Amino acid sequence: MLKRIEDLIGTDCPDLPALLDGLPMGIVMLDEGGRVLMLNKALEALTGYSRDEVRGLPCRHVLRSRACVQGCPHGREEGPGSGVETDCINRHRRKIPIRITPVHVSDGNNRPVCVLDVVEDLTALRETEARLSQATGQGQIVGRSQAMEKLLRLVPVIAQHDSPVLITGETGTGKDLLAESVHKASPRSREPFVRFSCGPMPEELLDAELFGRVLDNSGELKPGRFQQAHGGTLYLSEIADLPLSHQSRLVRFLDEGTVLPVGASKPVRVNARLMASTAESPDKLVQDGRLREDLFHRISAIRLHLPRLRERGEDLGFLLHHFLGQYAARFKKNITGISPKAVRILREHEFPGNVRELRNIMEFAAMVCTGETIRTEHLPVHLAGHLDAATTPRVADKARKTGRKNTEER
Repeated sequence: MLKRIEDLIGTDCPDLPALLDGLPMGIVMLDEGGRVLMLNKALEALTGYSRDEVRGLPCRHVLRSRACVQGCPHGREEGPGSGVETDCINRHRRKIPIRITPVHVSDGNNRPVCVLDVVEDLTALRETEARLSQATGQGQIVGRSQAMEKLLRLVPVIAQHDSPVLITGETGTGKDLLAESVHKASPRSREPFVRFSCGPMPEELLDAELFGRVLDNSGELKPGRFQQAHGGTLYLSEIADLPLSHQSRLVRFLDEGTVLPVGASKPVRVNARLMASTAESPDKLVQDGRLREDLFHRISAIRLHLPRLRERGEDLGFLLHHFLGQYAARFKKNITGISPKAVRILREHEFPGNVRELRNIMEFAAMVCTGETIRTEHLPVHLAGHLDAATTPRVADKARKTGRKNTEER
């Protein structure tokens, strides 16, 4: 049968099995009755069965897929190239997500010869999707504006590499969340994500906090943030707040992959991806001497910038309802919307605290709201100026109408 198929395909394909073995996805060749003629090497590896031991068996005994009982793709009438996403159980009882796409092969007279089932292993895709859904869940960075969608599309790409990342953006734009999203979408996602704020502290304490300390009495190493992040990611917030001497030690880590704990006589090797952030322009920080130029060039191998909330277009309305749903669920309240006047006040606000400020406003509003709609009286007092601006035109308009009515009555 296989020789007949090769003959029907033509002399351009003298060795069909070798051709199919060279393909990166699994291929099973079936006769008109759905029995296996051959498997290629990729599908042998996926299923755990050799082509010789399954030849002649019904395909459902080889792929052992849910699609075999819930809607075999061979019985569908969709056009060429249509397939079905399902899963299969391989010889070792491992459940594997797959996509099956049947390709019907006919001879020169349009008579059916065989069916080639293209079987794609979706394991890597599903793992990436799971990491991304975790990374964009509650408390994580979200956005629908063009600027944010472009940024979030980069996350799964840069997550697959270990190059340092520098994240810039004003306070409250979500730099910490973006760093964590990159970590959760990366192969390091099961290892620690360690945050460290580079605020002012005594240098000796800073040494121990970052690089660890060897205890005098026992010689045991008390791990610092670098050791805690081993295998995962170390994220340094506001990196320019680090003293220049410590910045030079970061350069050494990026060059050699080692740190020197306090009291140690030799460096310790650490496997951690370094991410950093700053709310100020890194170029200006270098110019002002607050950020070492050699460190800047090393940590900015990948540079991401988060725009201000006011520059994110439709994200303001999207985030309003996103946080509303989040805090309504947290406080177990049946809040279904925001009044138009409250929305107008929020749209007129400049949001110097960016997304963090918006989140805090919606948390407060949901907390004090007693009905189904968030109204102006539920907004924080610092928005009173916008409330006055929003109500003044209506008060003036009402006064004009009242004046005209009084005139008419006189």
